Amino acid sequence: MLTTLVLESRDGSLLPSERALAERFGVARMTVRGAMEELRSRGLVRRVSGRGTFVQHPTLTHSEIFRSFSDDMRNRGMTPGSRSYRARTRPAPRDIAAKLGIEPGAPIHAIERVRTADGIPMALERTNLSADRYPRLLSVMGRDESLYDVLARVFNVRLESAEQTVSIARLSPAEAKRLEVPEYDPAFLIERVAVDNMGNVVEFGRSLYRGDRYAIQMHVSRPSEA
Repeated sequence: MLTTLVLESRDGSLLPSERALAERFGVARMTVRGAMEELRSRGLVRRVSGRGTFVQHPTLTHSEIFRSFSDDMRNRGMTPGSRSYRARTRPAPRDIAAKLGIEPGAPIHAIERVRTADGIPMALERTNLSADRYPRLLSVMGRDESLYDVLARVFNVRLESAEQTVSIARLSPAEAKRLEVPEYDPAFLIERVAVDNMGNVVEFGRSLYRGDRYAIQMHVSRPSEA
């Protein structure tokens, strides 16, 4: 219960005193103290002498390795999930059609959901796929399922690589509410075009990742001198 309180609290927020927490949860102060020590060892809280104990959420590194959100969270020992799942088939706007390599107005599946890790909102994910190529997708995909797992299982599609662009965006009030952060908080806007092992474009997505929970990792190198 104390872990849940910490995970659902804002990063950097001051936690109640041991005495207040003991009264709140109906346990002994020694029990609270032991739970706090465990949280401190896991890097989820930090104690500041004379000030108290503060929430310290770990920063997740978004690396260059091409994985689905679900696989990424599982590799971190976290349970992936989703909230507010929305999916529909609609005509492709010109910009999305260009990314998918289809004609403007052709039918696409548009999927939007808040992705969670251990129940905590982490990203607002929006992705688009050709409805002609994957006609049954929306009828076979569940809210919490990995899109890439469904594509592999149902359509025998293997995602191999992706081109990603990362920029900084400010969350609108509606987006911030869904991610449970303050309005206009900074976020990473990640645009991804994913390609299968046959070189076909499979999806185009624009996702917002919480700026307070993510860091972007990139490999850079200097060009060889002539």
